[in-house]
Amino acid sequence: MTENKNRRNFFRIYDEVHLFYKKIDEKLAAEPYSIFDDILNNPALSEDIDSISQHSKLLSTGVEKISPEVMAPHPRIRENEKHEVNIGAGGMAFIGEGALKEGDYLIIKIGLASSKTDIVTYGQVVSCEKRLENAGRYAYSVGVHFVDMKDEDRELLIKYVDKKRRQYRWGLGFLLAVVLTTIAAPDMVFGLLFELFHFLYEHLLGFFHIVFEFIELTLDNLVEHFFHTDLQQTQLIVFYILLFFVVYGLYRLWRILPPFCRHYKENLLLVYAHKKAHLLFYWRQQSLFNKIKLIVIGMTVIALYVLFGL
Repeated sequence: MTENKNRRNFFRIYDEVHLFYKKIDEKLAAEPYSIFDDILNNPALSEDIDSISQHSKLLSTGVEKISPEVMAPHPRIRENEKHEVNIGAGGMAFIGEGALKEGDYLIIKIGLASSKTDIVTYGQVVSCEKRLENAGRYAYSVGVHFVDMKDEDRELLIKYVDKKRRQYRWGLGFLLAVVLTTIAAPDMVFGLLFELFHFLYEHLLGFFHIVFEFIELTLDNLVEHFFHTDLQQTQLIVFYILLFFVVYGLYRLWRILPPFCRHYKENLLLVYAHKKAHLLFYWRQQSLFNKIKLIVIGMTVIALYVLFGL
């Protein structure tokens, strides 16, 4: 049974999505989605999905929505958080904080990065492995098989995965071409880059010089026209006007640059953390044979480059 559930009939990708999940009773996994759509998609509600089992009698009476008054308050954890996942139309794998058992049922809400549509589905846990994280903290690598997903949601997920795979192939192909070109002809690549920077540097300096001359000439004409000054007075007034704009520009730059640098540094650290988590997640999902294969391929490429490329 486990092998059938783990067998991947659809392509999977590694991606970052908005993820919310909650453990539910197995009987609730057979109920229609409409009730859970109202609960998960309405940000004004903060119900605990576990408390639905206490009001299961409402399901049999044809009630389509559960009133907020009969639901216990519950913080909506993970609602707006992004998670690194390995996802396909048949299931997904992610790193969770709580332990789950094989066979547990979940209700899952997935927000795709390039789509405004949220996918709400049921899932059954097929694996849950304990992982040791930093500072002695534990996390759990969870594998989930989607149960009774809507046809339109499955089709949307298939198209999303195919689009991401094409983008990944193009990006990987371009990166591979750049790396191979750099390894094969480093002098030509760095020479072209140096020429490009030199060309841009010269033309940018020329452009700024032309702009400065235009502004200075325009100010000279305006000062002479409105104040009827001679050449020396005009140049002195224009000098102080330009000095004022330079000082004001430096002041604005001083006010803007430090916060911008801090924000840029935080973004870089966040991107680094996401990429690191993505690579670690990818590495942990590989079998021992695949890990050995990746190490051998990497060492072989490095050895061939050292022996024949240098």
